[in-house]
Amino acid sequence: MAIGPIDWDDRGVPAEQVKLVVEVVSKSTTLQDRMVKPVLYATAGIPNYWRFEINPFKSQLPSETLPVLFAHALGGDESYERTHRVPAGDTVTLRSPFEFTIDPASLMP
Repeated sequence: MAIGPIDWDDRGVPAEQVKLVVEVVSKSTTLQDRMVKPVLYATAGIPNYWRFEINPFKSQLPSETLPVLFAHALGGDESYERTHRVPAGDTVTLRSPFEFTIDPASLMP
């Protein structure tokens, strides 16, 4: 996939040029990382959103090893729909916005 030049300005990259946002949930910003930011990204029309949970979380399954990847794609109603939930130790190939194969375990030392 060819990506053209990024049009930077003093506020960062324009949302229409962003194809993917990757968020790593932090203990200090958990609410913003899980609830606020995805709404802002979706409203801005960013087509793909991936979130990595690196700390234990409420809906973590007993069989899931950290980190856990949650991949989302923008739906027709300006909200994200989850496409993948991948714990460490499992490998997944994501195809949007580009092909990318990952085992979330590879992110942790």
